[in-house]
Amino acid sequence: MKTTAQVTSIFHCSLERAFKTPILGDATQFLVGYGPVPAVIKFTDDATWGKPGGTRIPHSADTLFSKGGPIGLDEVYERVENTYWKWGIAKFLQPSMGFSEFRGEMFFTQNEDGTVHVRWVYTLFSNSLAAYPFHWFFGKVFWKGQMQLGIRNMKRYAESDAAFLYE
Repeated sequence: MKTTAQVTSIFHCSLERAFKTPILGDATQFLVGYGPVPAVIKFTDDATWGKPGGTRIPHSADTLFSKGGPIGLDEVYERVENTYWKWGIAKFLQPSMGFSEFRGEMFFTQNEDGTVHVRWVYTLFSNSLAAYPFHWFFGKVFWKGQMQLGIRNMKRYAESDAAFLYE
């Protein structure tokens, strides 16, 4: 079973900068937490991040709902330059509330006016019929809330001169 959340935005920057920001920028600036979803505070083991097959380990903040620390193994599945990213976590290093995978995708389209349309889709996978109503609610409310904050922060980052952390 799966639950999908989607957000969109218009970025006022080059297509290349919009494309690089979500994956190659400082994601601790985007993934700031929302409700029970903890903020990501750092990444480790990230030497290969940004390339297909590349991995890193995100670490969450310590909150009422999370013990903090390593979340799981984040992997880039696909990179189509200036067009599309696919990545996800399927190996969790802390309790995942019964989810089996979180998969993100981002789509980038250059508009005629020079702006960039960005569409971010997250699919949350679950193998539990009993937990699915909770998973659906979590995805549609809390995960989407995190994404709405995240895409606003990505837009701000992309439209600035902030450096990328990865190639």
